Amino acid sequence: MSTIELFHLRRVRDKPGAVDLLMRHAGLSAEAALAVVHHAVGGGKPQVAVASDDAARQLIVALAGTGFIARRAATDGFDAAQHASEAVAAVLPRCAAGLADAAGAWLLQGAWAQALELALQHLQMHCPAHDADRQRLQRAAIDTGLVRGVPGRV
Repeated sequence: MSTIELFHLRRVRDKPGAVDLLMRHAGLSAEAALAVVHHAVGGGKPQVAVASDDAARQLIVALAGTGFIARRAATDGFDAAQHASEAVAAVLPRCAAGLADAAGAWLLQGAWAQALELALQHLQMHCPAHDADRQRLQRAAIDTGLVRGVPGRV
């Protein structure tokens, strides 16, 4: 079981699409899914339980296309900063020196989101999609809410 939190990203949103996704991925009724969407639009951060971490990632990515952003909630010991920092630190030894230096500097400053974004962008440009390091950073970006609703961007 994994929990995500949902909040709105931009003014133009596809509320019916988000409701449909919540119904399909989280098993919510239409009324419950609509209540979650309205809570997010109202400025809240409603939480939704899904079956697994993989199911959570699928829902997070799907919701980005509707104008909503989601991330794994800080429940069950999940800490976004620690999760992202560990993922970046794990791949830095295999990265180019310049990238490792720059991302490492961001980590030392506590700027885990910038470190993750920089390292992921580099690996997306220079590594194939099936590369283990690239996939690890993509999962961390999804888990921490760095999916911004731009098609093809993770």
